[in-house]
Amino acid sequence: MSKFYIKKLTAYGENKKESSIEFSPYLTIICGASNTGKTYIFKCIKYLFGSDKLEIKVNSGYTKFSMVLCVNNNDITFTREINSSDIEVISNYKDIENGIYSTDYEKENNINSIYLRLFGIYEDFKVPYNRNCEMKRFTLRMFLHMLMINEKEIERDLSIVLPKETTNKTYFLSHLLYLLYETDFSVYDPEDSEKTKRIKKAAISKYINDKLFALKERSEALKSNPSFNPNYDIDKELQLLTVRLNYIETQLNETFINGQALLKDITERNERLNECNILLNRYISLESQFTSDIQRLTFISESSSILKDETESNKCPHCNQTLSTNNEFDVNIDTINAEIYRITSQLDGLMEIKNELLEEIDTLNDSLNELQQKKNEVDTLINTVLKPEKRDIENKINTFKEYISVQSELKTLESFDRQWNDDLEDLNKKQQKKTSYNPFELFNIGFINDITREIQTILKVCDHPRPTSASFSMRSFDIEINNNPKSTNGKGFTAFYNTTLVLAFRKYLYETARIKPPFYIIDTPLLGLDVGHTHVNKNNLTQGIYNFFVNSVNQSQLIIIENEKDMPNININNPKIKYYDFTHDEDEGRYGFLLDFKD
Repeated sequence: MSKFYIKKLTAYGENKKESSIEFSPYLTIICGASNTGKTYIFKCIKYLFGSDKLEIKVNSGYTKFSMVLCVNNNDITFTREINSSDIEVISNYKDIENGIYSTDYEKENNINSIYLRLFGIYEDFKVPYNRNCEMKRFTLRMFLHMLMINEKEIERDLSIVLPKETTNKTYFLSHLLYLLYETDFSVYDPEDSEKTKRIKKAAISKYINDKLFALKERSEALKSNPSFNPNYDIDKELQLLTVRLNYIETQLNETFINGQALLKDITERNERLNECNILLNRYISLESQFTSDIQRLTFISESSSILKDETESNKCPHCNQTLSTNNEFDVNIDTINAEIYRITSQLDGLMEIKNELLEEIDTLNDSLNELQQKKNEVDTLINTVLKPEKRDIENKINTFKEYISVQSELKTLESFDRQWNDDLEDLNKKQQKKTSYNPFELFNIGFINDITREIQTILKVCDHPRPTSASFSMRSFDIEINNNPKSTNGKGFTAFYNTTLVLAFRKYLYETARIKPPFYIIDTPLLGLDVGHTHVNKNNLTQGIYNFFVNSVNQSQLIIIENEKDMPNININNPKIKYYDFTHDEDEGRYGFLLDFKD
């Protein structure tokens, strides 16, 4: 939940000085003489929170007002003109979008959703507004009066916490319950009309009958399955099928492993066959090279022999000149013949290795053919025998299981159908008891005692005299003094007790509520307090209540508007307190709220 406080209020007018009041996040006290605009500040804030109208100060010239809320150190400015139903929002806070929002809660883009979001309520929902559980939207407006107590209401004889309109009492209490406990009201439905009841009965009956028909159709369809024999002992058949399924799954696993082993052997032999073919190609190439070398050397040897025969006559066959003779040809021929012999020997060895390689290749091919045949047999066994049988068994098992499930559901639904028809018959014979929503029953068991304790604590701080006893009454939702209504004590004391009750609720909600209101504004908390000739010390009461204001600043923001004559002495130098004194004197201090208007 975001925690916000009212940071600033500003009034604008054409050719008028901007008039601003800055508020402390803790305690702000605005006091002064009459007609200085103290209560107008209250009205402006309420107007910016969405109230319907704002009375214009005659001839003031101020026609537009803005309020800055500070949310987690981010400012949101709300601006509204006189007689306008729109509020402009300018936000630096991530959860609030800029825009123009309507004060009409029925419109989609309404200001209610923005303020509720700041309270930590992000959804649009409804709460009961009467005892018949009829529902209306949850709105800020319905509990704003509990947070903003105006001067006219502070002396109210009835509970200051409850709304002024008694018809909204249940509606308000639903709001309070949600703030306290985030109560889920979805369990409360409006009372059904007779027509609605009949429609519901017919709909439920149709649903049950349709469900029964569908289940019976499904049951017959299962019985017509070729794999289903009505004479089967289904439990025994399921057991046999499960055993067979386990066997097939074992066979599948073993066959698959065998196939993987065959595939591994095939892969290894293919790899060796590839190696052999590579070697064979190399041997063939080398054989060709050896043969070519032998042919070349043989040619050279034969040519040299012919040339040698011709030179033994010492005469040239063409010119008849004498030729010189030496042993050169003898040396060359011998060398060549030796090389021919060496290469021929290598070729013989190569051919021997080649033939061995060819034999290995033939063996590998034969082995591969045999392995591939076995692998094909394994694949055929898996794909055409084992897997189909496994699927068939699984289908049979599923059919039996579904049949058992349908039969069980049929039995349950048939039983329910009988019970439902009996209930429908009973409903037609006797009138259904009406449901009634009572919000008082939903408050926690310790609620009364907790509020009473807070009231007594505040009265003690204010030195309220004994033996007066004070308590909280759930019946009146108000303070009772000596078991009597507070109004029996006079208007001044009524205002004091109303202030006490608001403060008690403020502390209780701060300590226990799921959604904690972040601010309270009380206009003239001590209005008309006159103790007369009683034994009550007025100074003690006034000083005590203001001491409580000061000492409770951490609970939530508190703004107090007070008449100057009723103000006790307080330490205005406290850093958590902002203090304004409207003098109604142009020559001394601040005249009033509106800087450019004198009343």
